[in-house]
Amino acid sequence: MQAEPAGGFRGFLRSTPGRVAWILLTVGIVFATFAYVSTLLAIPVMLVVGLALPIYAGLKRPRFLALGGLVVLIAVAPIATVVFTQELLTPPGPGSSSSSFPDGSGGAVLTDATLSPFVGSTSTTFTWNVTIYPKFLSSLDNGTNWSKDSVQVYISTCPGATSANSTYCSGGFPLIILQDNLTAPPANGTVLTFQHRVGASGIWSWQMALVLANKTDPSNPTFIRLSGDPTYDAMEGPIIGGFATVYGALIGPIYLDEFIYVGIPFFFILLLYMWFKSREARRKQAIKRAAREMAAASGGTAAQPAGGAAAPGPGGPAGGAAPAGPGEATCPSCGAVVYPNETKCWKCGAGLSPLKEGGSPLSSGSGKPG
Repeated sequence: MQAEPAGGFRGFLRSTPGRVAWILLTVGIVFATFAYVSTLLAIPVMLVVGLALPIYAGLKRPRFLALGGLVVLIAVAPIATVVFTQELLTPPGPGSSSSSFPDGSGGAVLTDATLSPFVGSTSTTFTWNVTIYPKFLSSLDNGTNWSKDSVQVYISTCPGATSANSTYCSGGFPLIILQDNLTAPPANGTVLTFQHRVGASGIWSWQMALVLANKTDPSNPTFIRLSGDPTYDAMEGPIIGGFATVYGALIGPIYLDEFIYVGIPFFFILLLYMWFKSREARRKQAIKRAAREMAAASGGTAAQPAGGAAAPGPGGPAGGAAPAGPGEATCPSCGAVVYPNETKCWKCGAGLSPLKEGGSPLSSGSGKPG
């Protein structure tokens, strides 16, 4: 096969500037996909740009591919964390409870729930506001006893936690509960205000609920909560400590996600590629070893032309293969050296029958050679 010219795109990628450009290109594309599109979509992107592209260009050494992939994974996570940190520092909009049964009847009972400020320090006093509309409880309250009802705010580092137990967090997380006891039915549109200084750095979340006493079963009240995020049913904030605190809290989990979802598939496919490369190398070594044995048996030299066929020794027939040695035979179609129990010629692919006396097999397609 004729060697490909060193110029062009593939030639550029083989150069040192080309390898640097490939690393930067892979980092940029994987980062953009991981941070702005989807973690799962970053898997095929990494495989195509980080593995298939350099192999296509001729950069086939497994050590280089593994090192390049590791550099990409190490570089992407810190950059992506900047994006995720900025997103987390962006205040969400006001929250409301559901306007559908069983939480509401024709409208939301709790509306315009907000936190202010969204980012602060350990000395900041945070304010939570919510507007309440009892009229949307008309089909739910069944004679609500407002003297036993309340509105509660739950503040925790465990997203969505409203008690000491949560399916999302192990035990021991901080939980602060603020409560406004409703001694009388509030007017529609009443604004309730809660204030608290959290006093500890970190990424906090909150949830709010109207707690309605159950007249027949006081131990089982009804909770009407805000509709939070779809994963934890939580409202974001407050963020205490600013950018550095959030970045430090996110970098570890983001590295873990990246190496699990992007790194493991990459290195698994690379291992498969290394296995096939090793298998191919063993096959080539076997062909060379057979050629040397054939040459030694015929008294010639172990030359091997392109295509894997052994060149004939001095005593071999002109244009054909060298005579077969002990335990060997020649293919009746092309003259290549074959061995007992082989059913197909390695060179021309002709089918072979068992060895006949004298060392030559019969071709299964043409009968006994003349």
